[in-house]
Amino acid sequence: MTKLPILSLLAAAALACSAASAQDYYTGATVAKGGELTFRNPLNGKSASADPGAIFKFYGGVALANNLALEAAYSEGAEAHFDKAKLGLASDPSFELRSFSLAARATHSFNDDWSVFAKAGLARSRYKAAGAGTSDSVSATKPLLAVGVAYNVTEKIALTLEVESIGRTRKEGVNLRQNTAQLGVKVGF
Repeated sequence: MTKLPILSLLAAAALACSAASAQDYYTGATVAKGGELTFRNPLNGKSASADPGAIFKFYGGVALANNLALEAAYSEGAEAHFDKAKLGLASDPSFELRSFSLAARATHSFNDDWSVFAKAGLARSRYKAAGAGTSDSVSATKPLLAVGVAYNVTEKIALTLEVESIGRTRKEGVNLRQNTAQLGVKVGF
């Protein structure tokens, strides 16, 4: 995907934000377990696994209608280090993730305390690998889908549980899919 569609989406978001009042904005943060990553040395076929720890996401949104919002997010994962001895390499390779997403968020409230939401949009992810004296990265734009539940602690603060999936990235020997269960907090203005 070229940069033009992403820039068009950002321009549309800016126009939508200019029409909203201050109470229509929200922000939040989530944390998720990174999961298990596997790295395969293409020279000798040996592989090793590592856990990248936590993935943190920071997001902000603007209400477009009563139950519809536009949301932008930035995610970053902790660096995962792979064992050089298991891979037959001179140094430990490492791997890190960064992504930016833009999505529509639809919400259904059951009462003043509980609501469910669904998101659909696009995510631009960058997977960076370093080690053995080299550095390489793979970037991809993929669909983002998510569902979640929110519990309002106060009128402006909600605790959230969200399951998010970003489409599979297959490039240059990399085969990754991001599926995370995220715990978070959302704050309205």
